[in-house]
Amino acid sequence: MFDSGKFVSVGDTNLFVSEAGNPQGRVIVLLHGGLQSRRDFIPLAQNLAKDYRLIAIDTRGHGRSGLGTASLTYRQLQDDFTLLLTTLGLQKFGIIGHSDGGIVALRLAASRAVQPEFVIAVGAHWVLPENDPARQIYQTINLEKWRGMFGSQIAVYNTENPKPDFGKLFKAATQMWLGCDENAYPGASVKNIQCPLLVVHGDDDMLVSRQQAFDLAEQVKGARLLNIPFASHTLLEDMPERIFPFLQDFMKLVPA
Repeated sequence: MFDSGKFVSVGDTNLFVSEAGNPQGRVIVLLHGGLQSRRDFIPLAQNLAKDYRLIAIDTRGHGRSGLGTASLTYRQLQDDFTLLLTTLGLQKFGIIGHSDGGIVALRLAASRAVQPEFVIAVGAHWVLPENDPARQIYQTINLEKWRGMFGSQIAVYNTENPKPDFGKLFKAATQMWLGCDENAYPGASVKNIQCPLLVVHGDDDMLVSRQQAFDLAEQVKGARLLNIPFASHTLLEDMPERIFPFLQDFMKLVPA
């Protein structure tokens, strides 16, 4: 799943786009987390594939997509996906975004440059205050620690990326995570989101607090909050069968 696909030009680079699932089904765009790839959605996608047309995109620098020359910021990723989705000519689609992908999904919906039918934001910050514990994690994590935790993911990246340089990508990603200007987290702009929003949070998420998830749901009119007990930041990979029924119930409430 998600092994084949095509490259779409977005300014200074090319993004890899892969499809799976039911070609006649409702369209869901899958946006992965930082330093991951489209492949991390496979466990969930196996549950979605029967009924939905799935479009998984490698963020610039990740998976098979080139890093390009632009700075890696959430604003840049928003612009990338806006152009890509427009180029693909998608008229109706929902978005499931995990972590960085969820942050970008929030920015996309808030900007209204594209009009998703719904957004499911999983383990995603909408703001990152200076005193947020996640900032300390981002400030202290280093390349060797990351290699120790996610060596197998890096090996796949080195195999499939056209110009692999994980050290460069790691530095760019950590700088993005620590950003605090208008190019970073969506902040108060999430109030502009008009499409249905489901905020999904793992109660044992070491990066995103329960309060952060609750506050995001409170910012957006009509938003729903799904807090999963005993679930970590990687809940979509760890327990897709448990999460899938809730996502399906939410999507069924959104008119097709």
